[in-house]
Amino acid sequence: MNTEKLEQTSSTKHSENNRPYFSLSDFFFVVIACALGIGIVQLGYSTWVEGRHTESAKLTGESIVSLMTDEASKRASAGESSTHECSGETKNWFDCREWLVSSSGPLKGLNNEISRGNKLFSPACDRTQLDTLGSIIFEKGTPKPPDGASLMYAPLSDLEPLGAPIPLRLSICGRGFSVIHVAEFTF
Repeated sequence: MNTEKLEQTSSTKHSENNRPYFSLSDFFFVVIACALGIGIVQLGYSTWVEGRHTESAKLTGESIVSLMTDEASKRASAGESSTHECSGETKNWFDCREWLVSSSGPLKGLNNEISRGNKLFSPACDRTQLDTLGSIIFEKGTPKPPDGASLMYAPLSDLEPLGAPIPLRLSICGRGFSVIHVAEFTF
């Protein structure tokens, strides 16, 4: 009986010695693990880049709000004596927006931060219009009935007159076409 156990043990050891240290299945495991690692690194990098672009777009939105708030206070204190396109009873939002990004405007050279080929301004963040990704959205606030203490926001019309102060909300069309609210202010 002991001889049978001894023969079984020696044959088991002999078969273990014949197996290669690094087999074909081990090779496939290493290849799959490397491919998954590369995929995870690429996904992380693309998410990081998109996050940087989104933060840059939000900072741009905050600087626009700051500039427009300053312009509104200048307009209120100067009355009708200001000569740029964002002041006066006859001026509208389209003229003001075009002046802001023109070569003589305070926001000259402004581009869409997420994708340079996309629209700079849009009325809404729309999945069916891919060029709205990264765009700046201005919405006009109107009082909610019956109390009027809170505001409802709708896209700002190009023909909106700029004679009286307007409550506005600036948003950015972010990743996944989600609307990122930056600030509410009066212009």
